[in-house]
Formats: sequence, C-alpha cells, structure tokens
Amino acid sequence: MAGPLNPVQSDTLPTSTLPTSPALDWRDGRGAVDHAWVPEQLYRAILERMPVVRVDTLITRAGEALLTRRSQEPQAGSLWLQGGRVRRGEQLTEAAVRTAEQESGLDLTLCDVLGTFSTVFGASAHGDSPTHTVNVTFLAFAEHDAQPRVDSTHDDFVWWPLADPTGNPYLDQLFALAVARAAVAGRVDAPTRARHGAEK
Repeated sequence: MAGPLNPVQSDTLPTSTLPTSPALDWRDGRGAVDHAWVPEQLYRAILERMPVVRVDTLITRAGEALLTRRSQEPQAGSLWLQGGRVRRGEQLTEAAVRTAEQESGLDLTLCDVLGTFSTVFGASAHGDSPTHTVNVTFLAFAEHDAQPRVDSTHDDFVWWPLADPTGNPYLDQLFALAVARAAVAGRVDAPTRARHGAEK
C-alpha cells in the first residue's frame, strides 16, 4: 500500500445503529436540495480554505473489507474506502449509499456509523493544495459472493481480511470498530485470507 496516512485524528461516536440515531440526519423541513456540480475553480478555492464534509463507507462481507485502489489524488495508488462529498441538502445516509454503490458497483445494506474522523492529505484531485476532510464513516454489508465493479476513480480492488493490519492507521482503526460492531450484530464470520483483485 502506498505511503501512510498522515496525520489522523478521530473522535468515534457511541455504539449505535441507524434506527436509533435520529439526530444524525436531522433537518428542519425538507431543506434546500441542489445537486449542481461545483465549478472547478470554486472547488479549488474551497479546498484551500476549509474542510470538506464527506462520507466514507467500509463495505464488508464474511470477515473481509472491500478496499479499492485509487487512481487519482488524494491517496493515488493506495487502497482506500468508498466514499465522497456530501451534496448540499443530502442526508448522510443517502450520501453514503450513493457514493459507495457508485464506486463499488454493489448493492449494499447500510448498517451503522463507525465514527467521525478528520483526515488531511498532501494533495487533491483538484491540484496540489492539501485536502482536509471531515468524514462520517459508515459500515455496510455486501452479499457473500459480491463481485465489485469499480468506477473510473479506482483501478483495482481487494477483499482484505478484517483481522489483518493494513499499516494504515485510519483503516486499521475502522477495521477494529467494524469487527466489534458486526460481532455484536452476528454478521462477521471467521476472517478468511482469500483475495480477489489487487494483492497487498
């Protein structure tokens, strides 16, 4: 895996499930929904001046996590989660399903919130400016025989055993949280070392 994530800070949320977390996606009324694409120059200016709110989704099946290799910055060449920017007026759960299914090509069952994290990268897909993101990270389940079809922002994938460290502190922390949450729900089988797609 390409270089370590640096730095990482994390404030995890209390153990919960989506049905018992109504405040997570609260809004007064319907709210404004505007899915217009942000112009490139404006988005670069935003990245240079403030954090961006994102959702990440850790997709699991039978004790393994789906990691996809990014083909663009940030983290080009590294194995990573599925996710993306939250659109204006979009519920966090809607954004998590939209981005994860788009990037993985899978039908998913969203399960839980693993935590809220802050990540800082040295580059972005929109230039050399550092990227600071605040990520609400979800846990989702895929079918045991699910075969991903990655989108154009990735070039390969691997089903990585949740019991095996990746060397990336962000991913390893999420793996530990996913094992704890899924074990309570009875959804994690014994980890397997079978691989598909990219190797470590």
